[in-house]
Amino acid sequence: MKIEVYKKIVKAAGIEAGDLVLVQYWMEDSFSDDIAYLQAQIAAAGATPVMVVQNIKVSQLINENATENTYDDKFFKLYEDADVVIDLMERPIGVLSKPLEPGKMQLLSGYMRRLFETCATKKKMLQLRVPTETMAGKEGLEFEDYKARMEAAMDIDYDALKEKCGELKATNENYSGVTIKTCDGKYSLEMTFGDRKWDIDAGDGDLPCGEISIAPIESGTNGEVYFDKIYLPDAENPKARYEFNKVVLTVKDGVIEHSDNDELNEVLSSYGKENSTVCELGIGMNPGVTSLCGCAVLDEKMIGTFHIGIGDNTMLGGENEADFHNDLIGVGEYFWK
Repeated sequence: MKIEVYKKIVKAAGIEAGDLVLVQYWMEDSFSDDIAYLQAQIAAAGATPVMVVQNIKVSQLINENATENTYDDKFFKLYEDADVVIDLMERPIGVLSKPLEPGKMQLLSGYMRRLFETCATKKKMLQLRVPTETMAGKEGLEFEDYKARMEAAMDIDYDALKEKCGELKATNENYSGVTIKTCDGKYSLEMTFGDRKWDIDAGDGDLPCGEISIAPIESGTNGEVYFDKIYLPDAENPKARYEFNKVVLTVKDGVIEHSDNDELNEVLSSYGKENSTVCELGIGMNPGVTSLCGCAVLDEKMIGTFHIGIGDNTMLGGENEADFHNDLIGVGEYFWK
């Protein structure tokens, strides 16, 4: 991406003079201009960039030979002084090129869990996706299409976005719940928020950004909701996902009870209650996302869409601990209450 885009991102992230910014570079085979541009703009803001390189070939070899001492307390001391952590992702985080034997996979899972928990304690934690062939392939998109969409979503007026998100948040905080009607009003989904608070994502979290979201009361979602298309993770294979078209989900006491698709019902049954719990409501706000493409991190930011998260919401102020968090994107009409 252009260096000017990184200047906007660093400003929107709130990186300040004197900050120590640790960049975790999830790279492929070689260094790119993107890692140079990001660190240059961090320096221009008066902050100090420090890089941890997660090269995929090196990571593969390390984790094939890892022992229980490879990622001990000394490793995580590297993160102690960081004010901000940025994941610059040219490939998916934590995914290797070849499967590991079960014992090594367990070590890797433990490392990734502790790494995330450590980074989440910092003043800021950002995940910034770079449009690469690998990232495009993960989303099932042609590279040039993916690149154009990602750059349009990130080359925006972040101050204006933050203002719009703030206005909608202020309005929505007057309500304790919502009814979402989908498929021309045929299906209704009731959600209860209680005293949970709305959160703004306008440049200092997930990138591309542009949404406001809330963690509803875990047992407070009931009814039916329609989606033209949804994608769900394969719990056994992190590189794979399921795709379902024109489905209706029935939710009872916060948990997806069943759908109108038998294959989807089998997938949901394999998840268990925690991973099938409705854990988030998000509303898209990014003016640079103008059409749906099947890539959740883009689609969920599009103005005019909502997304319902299932799975873990502990990072959103909720109480549901689960194995993953997955967003389902739809369009509908809101009736606030």
